[in-house]
Amino acid sequence: MAVALECIYNCERNDQLSLCYDILECLPQRGYGHKTEVTTALHDMVDQLEQILSVSELLEKHGLEKPVSFVKNTQSSSEEARKLMVRLTRHTGRKQPPVSESHWRMLLQDMLTMQQNVYTCLDSDACYEIFTESLLCSSRLENIHLAGQMMHCSACSINPPASGAHKGKTQYRVSYERSIDLVLAASREYFNSSTNLTDSCMDLARCCLQLITDRPAAIQEELDLIQALGCLEEFGVKILPLQVRLRGDRISLIKECICQSPTCYKQSAKLLGLAELLRVAGEDPEERRGQVLILLVEQALRFHDYKAASVHCQELMSTGYSKSWDVCSQLGQSDSYRDLATRQELMAFALTHCPPSSIEVLLAASSSLQTEILYQKVNFQIHPEGGESINIPPLISKTLQEGEASVPGSNSDLFHWSTAATMKVLSSTTTTTKAVLQAVSDGQWWKKSLAYLRPLHGQEFGGVYQIGTTANESLEKQGCHPFYESVLSDPFVTETCDTRVERGFEEASQSW
Repeated sequence: MAVALECIYNCERNDQLSLCYDILECLPQRGYGHKTEVTTALHDMVDQLEQILSVSELLEKHGLEKPVSFVKNTQSSSEEARKLMVRLTRHTGRKQPPVSESHWRMLLQDMLTMQQNVYTCLDSDACYEIFTESLLCSSRLENIHLAGQMMHCSACSINPPASGAHKGKTQYRVSYERSIDLVLAASREYFNSSTNLTDSCMDLARCCLQLITDRPAAIQEELDLIQALGCLEEFGVKILPLQVRLRGDRISLIKECICQSPTCYKQSAKLLGLAELLRVAGEDPEERRGQVLILLVEQALRFHDYKAASVHCQELMSTGYSKSWDVCSQLGQSDSYRDLATRQELMAFALTHCPPSSIEVLLAASSSLQTEILYQKVNFQIHPEGGESINIPPLISKTLQEGEASVPGSNSDLFHWSTAATMKVLSSTTTTTKAVLQAVSDGQWWKKSLAYLRPLHGQEFGGVYQIGTTANESLEKQGCHPFYESVLSDPFVTETCDTRVERGFEEASQSW
């Protein structure tokens, strides 16, 4: 018996299995002859040989011939055992024509038999996982669906009940956590080997991911990455799927979209959706949105589309995204953009969030903008309905209109209040001046103006006007103020002087 065992184990050929069985048949059975410790040990070794031969037979059955010595030498190594199982399942998956579902199920049973008889160093769980992984990586949709039956596809799934098809035993399924790992590994392998979105491997990757029905974050991220490839193609970006996965700075893909399709800045919703699919800025949606909107503002400014740029800047300011101060300042300093109120808001935001080194430059620009707003406000108050304009830049400002209603309670309020008061005086003075100029057409306009003062005689200044009443009762003479009449002997000018003054007024009115 010892010689037979030694001959079989020393054979390195993988085509001698039938001869090994012939030798085994020649050995005496247990229970015959004298029983000693040596014979008992030899019979135990023969029983082990029988199990090893059965594993070699199963390997040969599935087209993976191995010498008996290989099985004996690897039976205690879990690493070698795993490699053998993986090699067996992958070999089956590559067979042409492809094997049927029943053949796969038979392979699983043979793997479990090998594990129970010889490779006890390997857990049965590992056999199920190896088998399921091979199904997922077999590049066939039907095998992927079969793999789905071997896994827990949602967090709340349970093992199916016993059935006659499985000999009264509950069908085992790979745990939910391990199922996710297997599905992700298989789908990434298909994704990375694809040449484009229409590659057949991409369909296999999508099929694997769809096995997990509740779609946890990791699964959804892979599905989104596949969907992102379609969006990239729509924007004219040609890139391998593997390059997309390996791209560390995903925002650069958005830049490529803008570069390939310059007017796509108008499709902000689509670009923001693409950024979400690509997981730009990881899991920080505010940072992601801010980075994309900055790119859109920059592109809009290149096309002088100030309306689109303003919309995006307003959104950036509303969210308080501080990194957008630069594009906000660019739009705020754009002289072609006529909405000065919005520009002022943009400059204020830029000054709030800019680095210290930029404060001086932005303050100068903001001050210049504020001056323009003041000039425009004064001009608007003087000519509210489009009258003749003075030599001031034709600008518009709503900020100072709002400032008129402010109560002077702070430096800013005081500034707006005093400005509004100044403009009110200017407006009143201008109105009076225009009325005077219109009356100049009448040569006696100044006399008529003096006539308007008659009702005030003796009311505002009391009895002061009574002095010299008889001397200038008809107000035909010109003189000094009644306050000074008491200190002057003759407070009225002569008729000759009066005539000269009248003639001077007439000449002045004609020249006007």
